[in-house]
Amino acid sequence: MEPLGDYLMTKILLGYEIGTGNEVHMENHHTVVTGMTQLSGKTTTLEALVHRGKVKAIAFLTKRGEGGFRGQREIPAYFKEQRKGRLIDWQYVEAILEATMGERMKFERSWIIKVCKGAGSLEEVYQNIITEQKTARGLHESIYTNLGAYFEIILPEISKYQFADKIKLSKGFNVMNLIGVSDEMQQLIIESTLSYVLQKERDTVVIIPEAHKFVPQGKKTPVKATALRLIREGAAINNYLWIDTQETTSVDKAVLKQCSNWIMGYQQERNEVANVRENIGRRKIKEEDIMTLKIGHFIASLQQEIHHVYVLPASLEKNIGKLVAMGEMTVREVKDGLAMRDKETIRLTPKQNVSLETKEIRSGFTKDQEKVEDYLRSEKERDLTRKLETLQEEFGEYKESTENQERVYRESIDGLQEQDKKLTGELSKSTLRADLLMEKLVRYEVFEDALSTFLKPLIPESSVKVDEKTLERLIDKKINALLAKRRRKIEPEGETGMPWVDMWLPKLKKPVERKIVRLLAEKLGVSLTKDQIALATGYTVTGGTFNGAMSTLKNKYKLIKQDGDKYSIMESPP
Repeated sequence: MEPLGDYLMTKILLGYEIGTGNEVHMENHHTVVTGMTQLSGKTTTLEALVHRGKVKAIAFLTKRGEGGFRGQREIPAYFKEQRKGRLIDWQYVEAILEATMGERMKFERSWIIKVCKGAGSLEEVYQNIITEQKTARGLHESIYTNLGAYFEIILPEISKYQFADKIKLSKGFNVMNLIGVSDEMQQLIIESTLSYVLQKERDTVVIIPEAHKFVPQGKKTPVKATALRLIREGAAINNYLWIDTQETTSVDKAVLKQCSNWIMGYQQERNEVANVRENIGRRKIKEEDIMTLKIGHFIASLQQEIHHVYVLPASLEKNIGKLVAMGEMTVREVKDGLAMRDKETIRLTPKQNVSLETKEIRSGFTKDQEKVEDYLRSEKERDLTRKLETLQEEFGEYKESTENQERVYRESIDGLQEQDKKLTGELSKSTLRADLLMEKLVRYEVFEDALSTFLKPLIPESSVKVDEKTLERLIDKKINALLAKRRRKIEPEGETGMPWVDMWLPKLKKPVERKIVRLLAEKLGVSLTKDQIALATGYTVTGGTFNGAMSTLKNKYKLIKQDGDKYSIMESPP
């Protein structure tokens, strides 16, 4: 039998049994630590076990906001592609693709095996895919296109980082900081680390964070296969897997079944509680035992023995932990005292010896507690002051930015309004020109018909016949000559028969208004519909020019009146 490693302790002090204060020890083996984040104390438990077990432990920081393992020794991330001999393992490639896409590869396995043949790296696998894609058709082309797209997600992530070529471990925590690294790359780094430990290390603990993501039930991931190998083969050389997870229902059952230590903190979700009880035996623990646990308190199933235990934090003295387990001190008192220790050099240890009465111990601790409270109060005030100053500064910047934007918007609005006025004026001029041209066209057609009717009888039958086109040219020439002399005359001459209307007509600026008033004045006593008025004046009944004029004459000038759907001229001036 090979000797144990330098750092291995087969038994580790976990904490103290609730009620009795007896020490509870844990055999170093594959372990599950579970409980709700921030409400159970999982990270504190793991830190305490590594500290008191004097083990080499590898941990990973994988998400923003993680407070655990901070201040521990950081080591560079390690990554090496998984191979069988000198060639890439097709099962490894399949697991990577499934983790990347979050779905099973279904029937793509045969194509994956084909492109992995002879490939010594993931890059070479990708080149094989590109080569096959050039000659593939139909279904084959579709499969290779999909595989190529998957690799185009993975390969840039691999080339993005500088990785260590080996892992150098020391006693205690060795932390790889993977915050900001994509989920796909985190999978590959953790898998590579597990493989390295399995092949080259002994007396080492690997802590898998968020096990429901890295070793999920029912899904392949790069981590999962290697974790199963480590958990089945690693114990022979004292390499152990510690599972850190909020939930066990989503973690691979084959991994959980190999864990002989279960340390269970506060849980509220009943399915999760039921799953924990199922794994350690329903008769050994009640549902409410887990759902009423305080922070730092755990139900520990250690080698089939059940303990209700207060886990001793790494930085807390044993006598204090024992008092908490016996109910003579609260977790809140301990937590505040530990927080104060990080800020100042106030000793958390009671000034009296542990052999003195508990009351005297509490008295010594209470004095420190008062200092803690004073410090925390002043620290809180300073924090609030800093936050207020920051908010005031941000508000000033926001106000200035808003004012600048408002000025820009106002200038833009002014410019648009000026442009609108200009376009409106041009539109009015164009409308007036169009009205004048329409009047000329109507006169032209009327005059053309009259002239043609007048001239034809005067032409002798025996004279030279003039074809219709020649006659039209002669008429057009005559009309143009007449129009040149009478351009300034727009309105037909003659009075309407209503003196007050004749006085109003020159005041109306728009031709359409004058036409409508003249028409209705000449039809005095007769009411016309909009359609009739539009037809008689040569406008479209749905047009804006016509409807605007009707509205102005009725509402603004009060020259016409409406009775149902008909209009007529007012009998007397407005």
